[in-house]
Amino acid sequence: MKKNLVAFAVAAAVLVPGAAFAADSSAKDNGPILYGYAQITGSQQFGTSRNGSQSGSNGLVFGANRIRLGVKGEATDGVTYNIMAGWDNAAISGNNAGNQGIPGYSTNALNNGLGNGGNASILDAWINFAPVPFVQLEVGKFKQPVGNEYIDTQGNALPFIFRSMAQSLLPGRSAGAMLHANDVMGTGIGYAVAIADETSLDYGSAYNWEVSGSNPFGSGQGGFLNGSGGYLASARLTYDFMGPLVKAEISGSRMTLPNKPNALGVANNVDSLYTWNVGVHGGLMGIHYVAGYTNLHTGQTRDGNPGYMAQDWNVGLGVNLYQMTLTPSWLDIEPAVRFDSFSYNNYQDYDAKLDNTTVGLNYYVNPNNPHAAEIQVNYIIPTARNGKFGTGILGGVFGGNGAPINGMAYNTLMLQFQAGF
Repeated sequence: MKKNLVAFAVAAAVLVPGAAFAADSSAKDNGPILYGYAQITGSQQFGTSRNGSQSGSNGLVFGANRIRLGVKGEATDGVTYNIMAGWDNAAISGNNAGNQGIPGYSTNALNNGLGNGGNASILDAWINFAPVPFVQLEVGKFKQPVGNEYIDTQGNALPFIFRSMAQSLLPGRSAGAMLHANDVMGTGIGYAVAIADETSLDYGSAYNWEVSGSNPFGSGQGGFLNGSGGYLASARLTYDFMGPLVKAEISGSRMTLPNKPNALGVANNVDSLYTWNVGVHGGLMGIHYVAGYTNLHTGQTRDGNPGYMAQDWNVGLGVNLYQMTLTPSWLDIEPAVRFDSFSYNNYQDYDAKLDNTTVGLNYYVNPNNPHAAEIQVNYIIPTARNGKFGTGILGGVFGGNGAPINGMAYNTLMLQFQAGF
């Protein structure tokens, strides 16, 4: 009996703390949380045959600017995940003509074909490890850390229906790894350093391998297990000056282009792409603003062909009348205006410029949750449209409609309805 009691005591001394330790160390599962939103958008252009140019389409385009559905959560302490699918530009009507090299691309899709032509795709799929808040590791497919408006404002929280034309010049989403932190030990300084496959996975970006000629796949075993040896590198530095009043950033990226023909069968004429971006945004008491400058330029020339430089600068302002206590809660409206200027030059005989002035009005159904349901109206005016457009330059800078991504070559009226959860 005495021996049994001793054995029981020894077992209890070993097993009970072990059981308690196992309970404390068990996997923590906060989620998954299901989220998503839809933006149903109508667009009408005017004056598409001006200046003696060939008459273009002048009818109503009705589709979905963005449709997103995702799951996110915390797998265990310090490990979070996010998987988000998108059906952006899912056209309600129109024929599928394989435009711009995208199978199933619809000819009446909005926004120059951003969003994989209305086909479903996984936009984000990443896991984030945060052993300490100031050194976090994110791996998977995610937005490369370049761009002020592009990184800091989600698609369902944009004060305008489209982003600025600077999106053409950013690396967008790619697959890779990133070290980052939003606030290093309470200093207000944030950073991100990423390395990814040498391509943007967003069609229409100057970094997309279909149009830039880069190729993330090497040779052997079908190419998918052998990289090309080139990389897309990005970095970002942010500073929070005064809470929500002023937040600033500077960021940049670089991608090497291989010495091979691009998707159009034309040999590459540049060695590398470089982008740098500066921007500020913030607001107080119902006044919100954003401003940014983006510059993309290329490296050395090849085969006697020139490199090029493209740039965009934009500034936007919104005034929420309800937050300024000028309207009741049932009339939460926000007038907004933006000026966006895009230019391209190849240092020889090819240059183009497009300025867009956007006048908008946002109505939020519930001011306590403004982006759960809102209506946006934008009227976009091309205040300058100079140089050579629509002749098909390389690099994804201009889409097939003769304007950069998010740019409008003709007066355009847009109406968008949004609901999310």
